[in-house]
Amino acid sequence: MLLKFGPRFSGFIEVNSALGKASLDEDSGKSSGWALRGAVNLPVRERWNVQLDGQFAKLKFEDLSDQTMDFGAHAYYRREDRYAVGLYAQYERLSAATLSLGPMETSAGLEGAVFLSQSTVLGQVGLGKGRLEEQDASKLNGLIGARYYHTDNLRFDLDAGFEQLLSDDAALKTYSVSTAANYRLSNRPITAFGGYRYRSSSLTSGETHSEDMTSHGIVAGFRYHFGSTSLKDEERNGPLWTAAPYLDY
Repeated sequence: MLLKFGPRFSGFIEVNSALGKASLDEDSGKSSGWALRGAVNLPVRERWNVQLDGQFAKLKFEDLSDQTMDFGAHAYYRREDRYAVGLYAQYERLSAATLSLGPMETSAGLEGAVFLSQSTVLGQVGLGKGRLEEQDASKLNGLIGARYYHTDNLRFDLDAGFEQLLSDDAALKTYSVSTAANYRLSNRPITAFGGYRYRSSSLTSGETHSEDMTSHGIVAGFRYHFGSTSLKDEERNGPLWTAAPYLDY
């Protein structure tokens, strides 16, 4: 049976930059980066949706630099006044070894959201594969987020994420917390946003605690939207899920 696509093709393109401080074991210094993100959502029949998203990011810490590419796909059922539930798959590629990571990671799992009149709560849990200390590693990741709409075009976000890579001889745990304020112009499809993000990673190899890395700082940028009339309308009828891992920031 052929799929019949609905008329509400929508999404956004975003550019952002970050500035902060990072610490790797006993070394600390300034960190910076920028990213280009995008997401599109396509209705498929009544209340069924497909979302595709991706990001290219360039990160720098002192003389070290890295770049990542992330791609995600989501298939889900949404009732815009009540809830959404679905499946996702994600691929991430790194340009250089960071904290003994391999060149790529994959994951897949479940995601869901609950819609209230002025707020949204959403979460994701998944399993995957990666490389750690030059060995194959299993991956467990999850996130939970909350959105509060002061108006349809003024939104405040709070998110927390967790990721664990586990190989035969090593384990890497990463935690992330972020906050953001988003304001979309009423007469233009443009949103300005800014916020704070914190990330902490801990690597254990064998019975030895070998590496810690923490980073925190501010992130700001702009989004250009298409196919939606407000931030709240986009979330309830367009791209819903995060366009890239929270842990990248």
